[in-house]
Amino acid sequence: MGIKPKFKYSDIEREVNAELINIERGVLAILQRVGEEFVRDARMGIDINSGAFPKGDYTDQTANLRSSIGYFILRDGEVVTENLTGTSKGVSAARAVLSSVGKQGYSIVGVAGMEYASHLESMGYNVISSQNLNLIVDLSDRLQKFARKAGKKGLSLDFDQSFTGQSSAL
Repeated sequence: MGIKPKFKYSDIEREVNAELINIERGVLAILQRVGEEFVRDARMGIDINSGAFPKGDYTDQTANLRSSIGYFILRDGEVVTENLTGTSKGVSAARAVLSSVGKQGYSIVGVAGMEYASHLESMGYNVISSQNLNLIVDLSDRLQKFARKAGKKGLSLDFDQSFTGQSSAL
């Protein structure tokens, strides 16, 4: 007399795959939310960490710099979502950053793609430095909260949070 299951292996596989899809959607939603906050704050020149970086009060005469501020979400090197608007020169400069991004796992890349963005940063202006730090902290907190929530459902999630902490101002 043995125990006979009333389910098939394919039933288990279907449930596991459905949960993996839910996890991926959750991670992508978190990445997109922090990306949108990064872009909003950087384009508006909001100084997140008062005192750490001056307000983004540089004059963007051509609108190229602020339009080169955006983000990309990548899965294994392929762009899943992005937020880039503005001049074609600014958008092209931001896209050029993608060639230096790793091709494994999920990544979020916040950029100020114009070549003079780092020059402004070195002069003490905040282009994306303040927002970059906020993105890293916010992303870490949200992923940890997501993992705890998944743990209550019996799932164990471990995120490799290897944040570089470097602004992608070229």
